[in-house]
Parts: sequence; structure tokens; C-alpha cells
Amino acid sequence: MPARGHLETLVIVGFAVLIALLAFGMAFSIRRLQAVANAQIDRMHAEEDEITLVEQLRWKSEVIVSDGRAYLISGDPALLSKIQDATRRFSEIISALRQQPLSAHDPDLEAQAERAARNFVQAQQRILDIRLGVGDRSQLVRRYEADLLPLQRDFDGSVARLVNNKDAAITARYSEARQERARLAARLYGLLVVLLFGSAAIAWYFTTLLGRSFRKEQDALGAARHALATREELMGVVAHDLRNPLSAITMKASLMRKGADSSSIRQQAQSIENVAWRMEHLIKSMLDVATIEARTFSVVPVPCTIEDLLRETMEMFANLATSKQVRLEQMVKTPGLAVEADHERVLQVFSNLVGNALKFTPQGGCVTIAAEPQGAMVRFAVLDTGPGIAPEHLPRIFDRFWKKDTSGTKGTGLGLFIAKGIVDAHGGRIWVESRIGEGTAFYFTLPIAERAASQVPTEPHRPRAHTA
Repeated sequence: MPARGHLETLVIVGFAVLIALLAFGMAFSIRRLQAVANAQIDRMHAEEDEITLVEQLRWKSEVIVSDGRAYLISGDPALLSKIQDATRRFSEIISALRQQPLSAHDPDLEAQAERAARNFVQAQQRILDIRLGVGDRSQLVRRYEADLLPLQRDFDGSVARLVNNKDAAITARYSEARQERARLAARLYGLLVVLLFGSAAIAWYFTTLLGRSFRKEQDALGAARHALATREELMGVVAHDLRNPLSAITMKASLMRKGADSSSIRQQAQSIENVAWRMEHLIKSMLDVATIEARTFSVVPVPCTIEDLLRETMEMFANLATSKQVRLEQMVKTPGLAVEADHERVLQVFSNLVGNALKFTPQGGCVTIAAEPQGAMVRFAVLDTGPGIAPEHLPRIFDRFWKKDTSGTKGTGLGLFIAKGIVDAHGGRIWVESRIGEGTAFYFTLPIAERAASQVPTEPHRPRAHTA
């Protein structure tokens, strides 16, 4: 089964070939139809031009006869000039007919018409040449009519036969054109059938590939769902079957520590209690990650004052900050605000952010917890004066299992991922800003509780963040 990228390439190439085949078939059909139509039009024009020339020849003969008779009677030089022009045009038409392609069924007809025309012109010229030597004009006219009219009739008959032959040729051309169009249409229909079968074959091939890919993805999706269900089941087992023994271990270690007679036993009991507490914290984190990834994570928001949240956070980390000789401060410039939030989950977010800030802030530094309203939300901030985070790490800092490689620090890489899941479940947003050597600022927003929204000033005073 081809890989996804290879399959997409095959599909694109296949449909490009299909479009090219269709375009080629259409272009060939149009070009062939145009060529056949042009050839037929050219042949029809040639036949019609020949008939036109023959009809002009007949008309010129009539002019020559009528003007010749009038000239013999009147002797008018103008009539002689007209006869000469008509005779010259008559000869030009005969030459033009001779140059036309012979398309008649009987080529001898054009030769007969040319001979009759030539005899007619020669007889007419002989009579005109003897006009000056004959005094009796009536006798000259009778001779003109006796010699010339039979030749004219012979010429008209030849022209009529030639015209009839040309008409028959045109009729045959039309019949040939219809037959040729029928043959061309049959070939084009055959080409269309070939293209349709080719298109169907290509479509079937790529449909088969896509179907296999879809089935493979469905199988992978089913396996993933099964794995996720198995993991959730395992997390349930961990939550149920491990937390109870851990609670028992913690309780017994506490009892042992309180009832121990020697300091050594008390230290060992305290160590067991601390390990059990860390294991329970890890189990809770794993359960949170599983529910966040399964999109079943939920919170129970209730109105919580920001002063209570910040005060409990300060109490939670006061001893740790003192032991590390780091100042822990808070800033609330708009008292009385409340957020719609799950109290314990928000403290979990603060626990992670403040714990990380204290971990990376050096001795003599400062960690500040701040809150200020922003429209319908309250923006919380955890600011530290630590070493900062490199820009290339910032896009991945909320990823699962991501940890900054820093010597001497430990962690699972789940804290920020869980914090983001908690904030997202509240409809808020969490982000980070940091500069190397100047510290790090984590921000997150929570919605203002309805009963406190009316108390928010229209232009709140923005608290001043601590800087290193």
C-alpha cells in the first residue's frame, strides 16, 4: 500500500492524465471537424465558381450576338468597342475555366464548351472583319445570323450540359460530405468510448487505492480508539487500585512517624510519606492527562474571589519561597472581583506556574502573582526574574511531556499541559512571554463571575508588573 504522500502524488498524476486525455480528445475532435468543414467549403466554392464562370460565359455570348448585330446595322464605333471588350472578357473566362480543377463527371464537357466558344468567337470575328467590304447591310446581318446563331445554340447547349454536370457534381459533393461527416462522427464516437473506458479504468484504480487507504485509516482509528479505551481502563484501575493502598501507606507512615521513639525511625517514616505523596500526585497527573486527551475533562465553576485564590497560593508557597530566599509578592489593583472557576483546579494551575517560577528563579529574585480585569475576563499573571526561556522552546512549552533541559531540575513534563487543559475547560486562554536574562511571564484568563461583573470599573488601573 503506497504511503500517503505517494498516494496523493499518484492521484494527482492520474487525474492530470485523465484531464490531458479528455483535452486531447476534444482538441482532436475540434481540429478534425474544422479541417473537414473547411475542405468541404473549399470544394463547394470551387464548384460554385465554375458554374458562375460558365453563366458569365453564356451572358457574354448573348452580349456579343446582340451588339454584333447592332454594329453591323449601324456601324457605331462604340458598339465595336463593347464587342471587343465582351470578346476579351469571353476569352478570359474561357482561360479561367481551363485553370479550374476538373470536378465534373465527364471532363470532355469542358473541352466541348471551350471548342464551341472558340468557334463562336472566330465566326463572329470573321463577319465583323468583312463589314467594310460589303455594302448591303441587310445581307450582312442575314449572314451574321445564319453563321453565328447556330454556333451560339451549339455553345448554349454545351454550356447547359456543363452546368447540369456541375450541378450533379455539387450534389455528389454534398453526398460525399455527409458520408465523410458520418465516418468522422463514428470515429469520434469511438474515441469518446475509448476515453470513457480509459477514464473509468483510471477512476476505478484510484478509487481502489483510496478505498484501501480509507480502510487502513479506519483500522488505525479503531486500533487507536481501542488503545485509548484500554488506557482509560488502565487509568481507572490505577486510580482505584493504587490510590487506596497509597493512602494506607501514607496513613501508616504518618502514624509511624508520630509514634516513633527515635529520630531515625521518624526520618524514615517521613521519607516513606513523602514518596507516597509524590506517587499519588503522579497518579493524579496521569489521570488528568488521560481525561484531557480523551476530551472528557470537566470543571465545576463557581464564583471565586481573586483575593482568596491569590491568598491561598501565597500561603501554599510561602515556606518554599522563604527557604529559597526568593520574594513572593502579589498585586491586585481592582479588589472585589470574582471569577467563575473551579476553585481547586485554579489552585492547581497556580501551583504549577508558581512552583515552576520558584524552581527557576535564583536566590534574591522575585516571583509576582498579579490579577487585573480585561473586558469580560480576568487576566492572571505569574512573573519571575529567572533566566528566561529560549524562543525556540516557547511554541512547545505546553506540549505533553515537554521539559526544558536544565541540570538539577526534575519533573514529568505534564504540569503545563494539565494547566492548559484546565484553563481551556474554563473557556480561558493561557500563554507565555519570555526573554533570555529578563525572566518569564505566564498569563491565563478566566471569565468574570456575573455577580461581580457590574463591579468592574470601566477603566481599571493596570497593575505594574515586577521587572528584574
